[in-house]
Amino acid sequence: MNARFHIGLSGYSYKPWQGPDRFYPPDLKHADFLKYYATRYDTVELDGLWYRLPGDKAVSNWMAATPDHFVFAPKVHRQITHRYRLKPDCYSFLDVMVTQLAPMAVAHRLGPWLIQLPPNLTRDDDRLERFLHQLPRSHRWAVEFRHDSWYEPGVETLLKQSNVSWVAADTDDRPAELRQTADFWYIRLRKTEYDHTALGHWAERIKEANRQGMDCFVYCKHEDQGSPWVWADTLLRLITPTE
Repeated sequence: MNARFHIGLSGYSYKPWQGPDRFYPPDLKHADFLKYYATRYDTVELDGLWYRLPGDKAVSNWMAATPDHFVFAPKVHRQITHRYRLKPDCYSFLDVMVTQLAPMAVAHRLGPWLIQLPPNLTRDDDRLERFLHQLPRSHRWAVEFRHDSWYEPGVETLLKQSNVSWVAADTDDRPAELRQTADFWYIRLRKTEYDHTALGHWAERIKEANRQGMDCFVYCKHEDQGSPWVWADTLLRLITPTE
């Protein structure tokens, strides 16, 4: 199977994105945001799951509003990453979350899970290794480290053993580091601004990863007043230029 790339945004349900010269048409109903979004992109990062688990109806509605090739990248709930901080107390909650999104997995609509660690969580290899062993291997997983202590080869080794992706998070404070720990990339573009040259560099990295047989999942940030769809659209044009 040929490697694929998926480019989208970190969320979709933002009213400030609606209006003249914005992402959503002014007269579009809020209930139809996702359906419209799916006409533009083939993936979305479900950032809101960090706050609240979805009910069965919400999961069903998301799937019904999007085409069969559309994939969802859920962000792991804060109970797991920020309250229990990957400790064994979080394992049962992790199981609940995986079970809740099982319909997506069965329908092949589930992309990687994003595990974003808190910025004050320092390196703990034993805790990380135990947590990684709890992750169902039938799913794809990606970890975003936000404390400098994690940026060590030993941590990469742990991720490689479980085929878990090191999230390449590109921020104003820290440029992304592409560390290959899995058979796919998970990229988050979070800077204040990207010019055409910067996006061109990312497009080349994505194309090269595809040539090497790696799928790429790319998500642009979701601040209410920003225009992250401009970056996503530019990336799509650069990667798949029209003849």
